[in-house]
Amino acid sequence: MKLKYLSLLLSSICIMQFMTVPSLANAQAMEIKSNLAIDVENIKDTAEYKGYLWRIDAKDDDNLPRNFRTSKDKFKKVSDKYGIDVNYVPTREGLDELQASGSAQFSLNQFSALTKALQENGAKDIYIVDLRQENHGFFNNDAVSWYGKRDWANIGKSRKEIIRQEMNLLKANLNKNTKRATLDDDKNADEVDTSLIKIVTTEKNLVKKNNLHYVRITATDHVWPSPENIDEFIKLYKSLPKEAWLHFHCEAGKGRTTTFLAMYDMMKNPQVPLKDILYRQLLLGGNYVAYTEDISASSNWKAPYYNQKAKMIEVFYQYVQENHQNNFQVLWSDWLENHSL
Repeated sequence: MKLKYLSLLLSSICIMQFMTVPSLANAQAMEIKSNLAIDVENIKDTAEYKGYLWRIDAKDDDNLPRNFRTSKDKFKKVSDKYGIDVNYVPTREGLDELQASGSAQFSLNQFSALTKALQENGAKDIYIVDLRQENHGFFNNDAVSWYGKRDWANIGKSRKEIIRQEMNLLKANLNKNTKRATLDDDKNADEVDTSLIKIVTTEKNLVKKNNLHYVRITATDHVWPSPENIDEFIKLYKSLPKEAWLHFHCEAGKGRTTTFLAMYDMMKNPQVPLKDILYRQLLLGGNYVAYTEDISASSNWKAPYYNQKAKMIEVFYQYVQENHQNNFQVLWSDWLENHSL
């Protein structure tokens, strides 16, 4: 399975022009560039990405978390920064009934505002889907995370290992003066604060305390989710009760959150064209998952990963088309291994 997945990753970082979403056949025919994306799940030497700072993800207040949106929201106007047709209006078929939402990481009191907003939107059986691979939790009601370069401090670690380490990292700061900081656009420490940590808790404990469901999918920041993580999501999908409302979040509420919202939208609404799925998730307040950059002309280290996600979201759409009628009996990883693309 690893070999098949790696071949897909290599083919996914071609130079692609996505004014509209191209066909899978055309994407496969494109030239594979030598400037390849790193398979971050299999990096052997992870010292470069080791965590070194408690980042303040959300200072506590009573507001909704950043980038909050629901599937019932009206479409927003967007700029043409993604090179898309800004005049195209996607169908809302199945969207108002999707019962899904997304946001950035929330603080303790923002979580209260979030649950209230979801309930006002008709949410009854709420699932908080935590998409963060990085260790995170709450210090004195603020949301914090253990930050390493590119937010990759936990690459290569299992979900079980991450959760165990997360508990230890958080508890080690209780009743201690701990340095925390926000990060500027260059990911340097900004607004540094050192204060006594009197309250420490995990997101799981917060969610469970409020009698909601908590699901952890340890997806790596900036890249397409691993087959294992997508398999876990498909298993969750198959187990959901009829009235389930899924709230997805990552750190900023854009990359991983939009990717999983788009996948969920596809699975619930397989009759909707891919272009409409991707456009409507953008117009609700997410990003454009099919965005690409010309690697040969870009200095952005994220460019290969944009292209990777653009290719793989199309492949996932094909998976949905072939498997939705049997309720996804074949998992994503098995389909990648055995299905000829």
